[in-house]
Amino acid sequence: MSERLTGVHAAALRGYLAELRDALALARALRRTLVLPRWTCYVDKLWAGSDNIIGMGFMYPGSQDAPFLPFACPMDHVLSPAAWAKAEVDYRDGSFLSSPRLSPELTAAAVDVQLLERSAYDVAAAAGGGATLLPLGATAVEAAKLLGGRNGGAALLRLPHARGLLCGVGGRPAATREFNHFAQPLLRAPAWCARCAKREGCPSNLAKWLTPEQTGSPRGHGEWCLRTPPPPRFRPGQCVLNDAVT
Repeated sequence: MSERLTGVHAAALRGYLAELRDALALARALRRTLVLPRWTCYVDKLWAGSDNIIGMGFMYPGSQDAPFLPFACPMDHVLSPAAWAKAEVDYRDGSFLSSPRLSPELTAAAVDVQLLERSAYDVAAAAGGGATLLPLGATAVEAAKLLGGRNGGAALLRLPHARGLLCGVGGRPAATREFNHFAQPLLRAPAWCARCAKREGCPSNLAKWLTPEQTGSPRGHGEWCLRTPPPPRFRPGQCVLNDAVT
């Protein structure tokens, strides 16, 4: 079972970054603090890649006797906290909303935003029910305008997900280029590396549960790193949905 989770983890990381692209763009357009989602890790993180974590059921050597997969990812399993600190992003960790120190007034004042396909949104908005609705595939500028009206003073806006949320940044073409430049170092997952059994080697080991695209090019016979491709960049005047869309 743990072996199959490697492919699941690779796909999950790609989806997390894709959704984060849109969430980050929307938070910047709204000039709000971004609360990161609670992500799930399906394999453990090995920083140096110096051990055969694959042979330990994809758990850190020494911890495999108490199975804990999957688990809630700390931020540094998905993103680079150093890159986010350097960019001075206004954000909170995914555990922020479950903290016992959080003011009850904040969660009580939360507004839940419902995401709808554009046609369904147009019908609902025409009927006067668009205050807490958002059409999928909007630009960040349009979404910020829709959410910044009646809900502009809400302490917390809560979205169920960000799959297919935005189609672009909107506004001036320069704004799209500026966001892409800003987001590029932020939407990169740290490399996940491991050693493989010497007899079989990484290519044979990985072929059991990863697609050729996920496997990529191993470093050598006995060493491999999972590298997660960044989400697609927005393009001025074009619709570029994130690749978390299924």
